[in-house]
Order: sequence, then C-alpha cells, then structure tokens
Amino acid sequence: MNIIFEQKPYRVTLQNKADFDVVDLLKHTQWGTKETVYQRKDSEKDIMRVPDPLFFSLEKQDELIGTCCFSRRIFSIHGRTYDCWYGKYFSIDSKRQGGIFGHMILKNIRMYFEKQTEMPTVFYAYVDASNQRSHKLITHIGFQQIRSFQTLTFSRLYPKKDKRVSLINEEDTDEMLLLLNEAYKEYSFARFDKQYFKTNYFVLKIEDEIIAGIHVTMAHWIIRSLSGIAGKLIIKLVPHIPILSKLFNPKDFRFAAFDGIYYKAGFEKEFFILMESVCASLNVCTGITWLDSESLLYTKLKSSGSWGIMEKIKDNIPAHVVAAFKNISHEEQERIHSAPAYIAAADII
Repeated sequence: MNIIFEQKPYRVTLQNKADFDVVDLLKHTQWGTKETVYQRKDSEKDIMRVPDPLFFSLEKQDELIGTCCFSRRIFSIHGRTYDCWYGKYFSIDSKRQGGIFGHMILKNIRMYFEKQTEMPTVFYAYVDASNQRSHKLITHIGFQQIRSFQTLTFSRLYPKKDKRVSLINEEDTDEMLLLLNEAYKEYSFARFDKQYFKTNYFVLKIEDEIIAGIHVTMAHWIIRSLSGIAGKLIIKLVPHIPILSKLFNPKDFRFAAFDGIYYKAGFEKEFFILMESVCASLNVCTGITWLDSESLLYTKLKSSGSWGIMEKIKDNIPAHVVAAFKNISHEEQERIHSAPAYIAAADII
C-alpha cells in the first residue's frame, strides 16, 4: 500500500488489490441516481476480475470513507494506440455523502496520474445522464462528455435454444477475432484478444460460417427503485404477476449482460435468435446490452427485431461516456470524440 496524500486526519492510499474494507464498502453501495437505484449481489467476484486495477482509498484515522478504482487498458483507433484508464467503483460511505470527500479523493487521483503518466493517455468513465452530482465532480477534475449510450433490454418469457448456437470452438477464435476487430475498427475503447473468447462467447453458425456472435457476462442485482411512472409500476406490480415475474424480480434480478456483438450484414434476424438461445442456455429470460446511441449498430439493431416486453415498458434514460486526456493533441481528441464508443458489459455490471 502506498500513501499518495496525507494531511491529518485524512490520507489517500493506493493498492493493486481491493482489501476487505474496500470490498465491504462496495458490497453495500447502492448505485445509480435518486430515481434508479440498484445493488450488485456479486460484488466481490466482479471486483476480483477487474483487469490491471489500481484502488484508491480515502481514509480518516484508518476508517475508510470512500474508494475509486482505475483499470488499465490499451486501445487503438485510426492506427494510433493509446494507454487508457477506465474509472469505476467510485463510492463514498453512505453516512458521509454530500460533503467534500468525493472531491478530495478524485482531486488526489488526478494529481497522482498527472505525476505518473507521460505517455498519451485517455481516462474515461460512465455516468448516468441524470446523476448531476457525479457530473459536477468529474467536470471539476477535467472530465468532459464525449459520447452517449443507451440500454437495450432483450426479454423472452420462454426462451428457446437453437441447435445452430453454441459456445465458440477454439479453432474458430482466430476468425472471430478478425470479425470483431473489423466490426469495431472505428470505435474507441474496443480491444479484443483470444482471452476474450475463454468465457461465454457464443456463435450462431450456418453451414460452418459464423453468422452472429455475442459475449456474455452473468449479472445479479437487487433493484431498489426505477425512474419514472413506468419504473414505479414495474417495481410494484411486475413481481406479483406470475408470468412477468419470470422476466424481472427486483429482489433477485439475474440477467445476461451482452457485448462483443457481431452479425453478418443481412442476418439481423439471426442475431435475435442467438440472443434468445443464449438466454435459454444460461437459464435467464432477460439480456441487456449498452450501445453508443449514435452508432450504426444501435440504430440497426433497435429496429431489426422484437426486443420483448421489458424494452417496451422501461424508460429510455441515456448515460454518458466522459473522458479526460493527457499528452494528446486537440486533433486526436476530436477523432476520439467523433468515434462511437464501445461499451464493455463487465464495466457496467
């Protein structure tokens, strides 16, 4: 553990692994906004699989007040490769929210990276559009909105398996890697390697050709509240309607989180078959993906098939990709601004 700031009684520490106190804080954190609030049930497992993390902690006399994690990535766009840090798990203890502590920890994280980072680097995070407090904090430390994205919710009351759908074979990973890299070559924050296919990558094949593919991360949430009149009705009524409760149980919401989406042009319908078969294989009725709202992928998929009842009754509230840049020219920043953003499901859940 390294101390990067100390002014008694406060200090900010840095470590490469979440300790017990950090895990405990994150397990009990309620995420979202005042209207939409959820709690992650598999926090410890999710925390441990964050790639190459740095956990920053704000303490007062050895008592944890807040934490934030930054995960190191690399991505390439327009032939240029960038170091990248994705920020997540920003949490202040519920008894201490509304004070100076969020600003204190974020300010010292910024100062740390300013001293340590020399390469062209992008820092980014996701923020709900309605979360004004978080927007104010991140703007104060130099982040700016660069993209927006939407949630698409796929649901089937009785999902059916399709015999053409299976987990990807090892011999197909090279081909799938080429297909994904081509599909997302104009995106920011997209990077794929063979390791990506080690867990839950499904494909639909026709005559030995990969027609569609999708990566799945299982998620388990407790939904405390949802925004809007529709959200309130969903929370209040849906769990008590036997058929619909299969799709959504706010006290035990298990779903498949989708990313790495691929489909061959003209086979959009088969992609919906793939999602349904994956849900059936994993014994869930709901799958969720997050897509850049100005991307062709979002526009095409939103209108190419039936997403199901959950998509029809939920509120469409956008979220933002916010970013800060170091040692990157204004021209390069504009290229990243204009590129659709790849949203990794594991970073959301």
